[in-house]
Amino acid sequence: MQNSNSPEILPVNLGDGDELTILALDSKAFWGYSEDFIQSCKTALTITDEMIERLHSGSIRGDNAFAGFYFLSEEEDYAELQLLYISPLAMGKGFGRLLFNSAVKKAILLGFNAMRIEADPNATDFYKRMGAKQIGWCRSEVEETRELPLFMKTF
Repeated sequence: MQNSNSPEILPVNLGDGDELTILALDSKAFWGYSEDFIQSCKTALTITDEMIERLHSGSIRGDNAFAGFYFLSEEEDYAELQLLYISPLAMGKGFGRLLFNSAVKKAILLGFNAMRIEADPNATDFYKRMGAKQIGWCRSEVEETRELPLFMKTF
């Protein structure tokens, strides 16, 4: 239950992909990655109408733009948090926690008892604060030699 001060979390709508793609790339760039690396992430972080139709989502809008969003997929034995990004202008306001908790609630409603997360290394502390446990490492789809922390949140 959200209190009156919490922003409303709404599904992403068709046509929102371009704005969300920019938000995701800006959020990734916030962590000081090189411009070359950010460009190499563009394909993985491009939000398409097909994704919006196929995946579960939640978003928070600020005054004139998105403050953050997530996408969640249904796998065989767990839900998977595909993307969770917060605009650099909205970081530190608790939106990441709100979106993460919304994804957990959605996963529970879908009948899952766990959510898998391939995390950016800069998000490791956030996911630990959310109660997720690191269960290993996985290969980055952007750079074959880059390993990402793999988390599981059980509920």
